[in-house]
Formats: sequence, structure tokens, C-alpha cells
Amino acid sequence: MKRIIGITGGIASGKSNVASICKELGYAVIDSDEITHELSLKDGPIYKAIIDRFGKDYLDLNGNLDRKKIAQLIFNNSAMKTVLDKITHPIIVDEIKNRIRNIPDGLIFVDIPLLFEAKLEYLCDKTICVFLRKKLQVERLMARDGIDEDYALAKIHSQMDLYLKKELADYVIDSSGDFIETKKQVINVINDILKGE
Repeated sequence: MKRIIGITGGIASGKSNVASICKELGYAVIDSDEITHELSLKDGPIYKAIIDRFGKDYLDLNGNLDRKKIAQLIFNNSAMKTVLDKITHPIIVDEIKNRIRNIPDGLIFVDIPLLFEAKLEYLCDKTICVFLRKKLQVERLMARDGIDEDYALAKIHSQMDLYLKKELADYVIDSSGDFIETKKQVINVINDILKGE
């Protein structure tokens, strides 16, 4: 039997760690960010959709999508963000479904940062929220991206509050400890999911 487990959380909350642990344990993992990146490459479906809607001003000198320019367009403009989401989300969701279809039975983990924001819970049998207290999240994001506290907070506040995601999810993994502690929690959650089959 195929069971789809959604992994979500906030920016720099440790989703990638959890996804890599699932992979290390031998489970199939589908990464929606990876899919977005692949489909955004030159002449890919997202690339074409963005150029059709926003024009060639959003290409860099090599003819690739200018990610920084697109990020600036949508960062403080919720109307433009909605437009971008409307044209890209269906393409990404179709590819996620396609990849799920091509994986044999068993647990399949799908890493979707905006799982609840994009209302994609319907794709999943169970959901996991990777949780981190805001203070630690800010520190990790500043260190990871080399940005100041204000910009880190702005990025965090542009997503759904992690406390709300925690309430919406079936399982919560607190990633404030080290990798070994996180791995223990992942194994416990997987055992709980398997017991429930």
C-alpha cells in the first residue's frame, strides 16, 4: 500500500534534515523545491509560464530566470505573489503527482514547505511539521543566508506561523536538538505511522 507523508515547516526549521533522514532510512522522498528548480530551468514549463506572464525583463544576461528579481517582485507584493503562485503551483503539483505515481508501494515522503499555505494536505495521508522556536529559527536563518535579523524576521513572517502549522500537522518533530536527536524523533514518527496502517 502506498502512503503519502507530507513534510512541512518554516524556513530554516530543519525540513531538509528530516527529509535526508527519511532518505537515509531507505524511503522515497520527493522534494518540491527541487522540482520547482528543475521546472524553472531554461525552456522548462515554469520558465515558460513566468516569461509568458511577466515578460523577458525577469531573465538574467544568460537567458535564465533571474531569481533575485522575481523574489524582489513578490516579496512585498502579495498580489504579485498570488499571481506567481497561480501559474506555478498547478505545474508543481502535477509533477509531484506524477512522481508519486511512478514510485512503488510503501511510505513516500513529500517535502512541501508551503503545504498548508497552498492547501495541499489533500495529497497526503499524514503530515509532519518540523518545528523550531522562533529565536533559534532566526539565528539559523541569519547564519545560513548571511542576512541581518530584520530581513530574517521578514522572511519568516512571510510564511504561515510555525505554531499554527504545528497545530495543523498530524506529527511534530522538534529540530532544536542535534542531528541524532532529530533522527530519533523521525524514527519514532515513522514507527507510529507504520503501526497505524
